[in-house]
Amino acid sequence: MSRPLSALVVAASVVVSAFLPITGDAAPVPANPQQQQADPLPARPNTVRNPIRENAADPWMVFANGNYHLLYTHGDKLVGVTARSVADLAAAPEQTLWQPQPGESCCNLWAPEIHQLDGKWYLYYTADDGTDANHRMFVLEADAPMGPYAFKAKLDTGNEHSIDGSIMKLPDGRLFHLWSSGRPGGQNLYLAPMSNPWTISGPPALLTTPDRPWEQNLRRVTEGPVSLIRDGKVYIYYSASACESPGYSLGVLELTGSDVLDQASWTKSSGPVFKRNDAGWAFGTGHHGFFTSPDGKETWIVYHGVTSSNGAPVGSCSAGRTVRIGKVTYDAAGKPQLGVPKASWQSVTLPSGDPGPEIVAAGTYKLAPRNNPANLLEVASCSNADAANVQVWTANSAPCQLWKLSYNGDGSYKLLANHSSKALDVAGCSPANNADVIQWPYWGGDCQEWYLDALGNGYYKVTSKVGGKTLDVAGCATAPGADVRVWPYWQGACQQWKLEKVG
Repeated sequence: MSRPLSALVVAASVVVSAFLPITGDAAPVPANPQQQQADPLPARPNTVRNPIRENAADPWMVFANGNYHLLYTHGDKLVGVTARSVADLAAAPEQTLWQPQPGESCCNLWAPEIHQLDGKWYLYYTADDGTDANHRMFVLEADAPMGPYAFKAKLDTGNEHSIDGSIMKLPDGRLFHLWSSGRPGGQNLYLAPMSNPWTISGPPALLTTPDRPWEQNLRRVTEGPVSLIRDGKVYIYYSASACESPGYSLGVLELTGSDVLDQASWTKSSGPVFKRNDAGWAFGTGHHGFFTSPDGKETWIVYHGVTSSNGAPVGSCSAGRTVRIGKVTYDAAGKPQLGVPKASWQSVTLPSGDPGPEIVAAGTYKLAPRNNPANLLEVASCSNADAANVQVWTANSAPCQLWKLSYNGDGSYKLLANHSSKALDVAGCSPANNADVIQWPYWGGDCQEWYLDALGNGYYKVTSKVGGKTLDVAGCATAPGADVRVWPYWQGACQQWKLEKVG
């Protein structure tokens, strides 16, 4: 299937520990033992599909105060979103956390991170005065994760290009700043001791240089350092190679000596530990952070990646990057395993303790593609026949342009054509790319069940339970009569559907 290439549209110490799950009060006992109990509410969806936020890069996420807080690079200001479920972050309204004033930190704000230290929240970010070589790092302070924030300090990392600042807090309480600095020969990683969350108190120590081939794709880069500490073991994960390279990936430094300020105390991985997944159309997978699940039992990675419209390798330092997540596991020796970046067609079970998104209300809906909202999803010619084709056509109030939506109770939904009561169906239950979409008598097959992932402003990606591919206007055509198929999700406007409830 030939398609135009899509427009090519966080990092501190995470200490993993176990927490007791929060339990609610016991359910009340009916006054009359024979009293009928109300039917329980159906279980909310417990999966999501990557990406979890579009047009966002350099992500950083924490779970605090009952919510996920996601920050990411915006450019001219510091922004973030918050939600009870990770599945709701894609549609959450963006909040401005800091609007810079003219001066040395006015512009090109990158890689925001928030950390709770000494009872306060600190937001670390990179900014310049409009000239990239003048990038330096700054700190804001607040009482809550999403602010309001007040300016606290500029971090003293010397008179050199400095980006991607992060915090590492060791089990003994010592605090260190981690960052990347551009010098002749490439971008290196450094760390320095801190006397408090806003003051570097000693000279920088070199951690590593981009001296391996896998750190040199397009440019020699090591950046985005993030520490992960578990059971006394200390790791620093970092991004390697140029961000515009499809091979942008993660390496790791493990503390194997006793002096964190001595480069010889750190052992570098022999190759990337998290990298592109060509079969999954996931490229440029890097600039990450770690977060814990709502119940504190699991460790997760959040990172950005890029996907093209046809699966061709692609990278980006600007538009097209999206936020993705994955669960971190641990091997028998206790070493973190980051796994493989998931494809958009692979469901991800929500973090432990995540309540899941709200269930979309049952009812009759119109579905309009974002690439031409004047069109609606319909059964061609309002046919009642089995296997009648599904397409888009100019909105005309015909009953075959209405769909009865209901929740299946397992995270998926069915959509029945209003005029025929036949189901929206992937022909032949095919998991293949470009499989046709038809109507067929409902029999409960996976090819008749669909996941709805909210994107905001009433838009959803509609993903088939069989194969995980997304409802898609073929070729992103805008003309009435364009066929509807399923295709891997790549953030195309022809894959984003506005659900409008009628009646």
